[in-house]
Amino acid sequence: MLNNTFRTEIQHQKAKSPLSHNNSILLTGSCFAENIGEKLSKYKFPINSNPFGILFNPVSIAQSLERLADTALFQENDLHFFNNEWISFSHHGKFSHADKKIMLETINKKLVESREFLQKADLLILTLGTTVAYSYKGKIVANCHKIPQKEFQKHLLGIEDIVSALSKSIEKVRVINKNLRILFTVSPVRYIKNDMTENALSKAELIVAVHELLRKIENSSYFPAYEIMMDDLRDYRFYNHDMIHPSPLAIDYIWDKFSHTFFDADTLNLNTLIEEIITAKNHRLKNPFSLESKHFKAEQLKKIQKIQVSYPHLNFEEEVEYFSIDN
Repeated sequence: MLNNTFRTEIQHQKAKSPLSHNNSILLTGSCFAENIGEKLSKYKFPINSNPFGILFNPVSIAQSLERLADTALFQENDLHFFNNEWISFSHHGKFSHADKKIMLETINKKLVESREFLQKADLLILTLGTTVAYSYKGKIVANCHKIPQKEFQKHLLGIEDIVSALSKSIEKVRVINKNLRILFTVSPVRYIKNDMTENALSKAELIVAVHELLRKIENSSYFPAYEIMMDDLRDYRFYNHDMIHPSPLAIDYIWDKFSHTFFDADTLNLNTLIEEIITAKNHRLKNPFSLESKHFKAEQLKKIQKIQVSYPHLNFEEEVEYFSIDN
């Protein structure tokens, strides 16, 4: 008799310490960290997402954490000029700028702000993307910035490299925030630019390294984002057109698993209320100045005010401005 499920659903286990909207969360790592960060931001959680931009390899993630822990400001000699822009090998290309002074001020301001956030954060989410790394003049870089490949040396990081680098950086971070919880994930994004087998080996080594870290690092846990994508969804219809990144539907599904793992009933309920307000804001009013529209806006403002009685720190400035009766 055929099994009527036709898929292997990964069951979530409730986290021992659930998250709430009172918890501050710093995320860093692969573009999947951006996906989860966008969801957390949407639902008004206090977050700081990828202060160095998207980082793919664990050593670059570790280096960024050490920078934050040490407040090691960048200097002019840390910047490089390429293709009419100043770049930093510690940052994603989104930080590049034609003006060296502006570039330096921007990355240092973000560093200081993120360190202050990290000192008070409750949770650090680390999303590891690949073991493939590149070095420039002997130092692992976070991004090659489309500089010709011949300028870099390719490395395949080993499990010991990953465990050593991240253990050291987390130890430094815990000096400035001893109660910080650590959540590891492995990105479900496929890094297949070079070779499919290399991607498979890379993901396997990341998973082994993470579980070594879980044994070494107290107050740490793992969320199986990669396994949900590979073994639960397991279908190309859950990828974007590039067949590399998870589709919005897949991200929503993984977010739902994340939510039911880390949020209690009250937090889930609050997320539902916030979702209703966001949906209302995205609703196109046929006649914004009609009595019906004004009543609709007033009702949304009442909902926001009711939430802020219990959660005054949640930022609804954008929604309040939109629903203002005079708009």
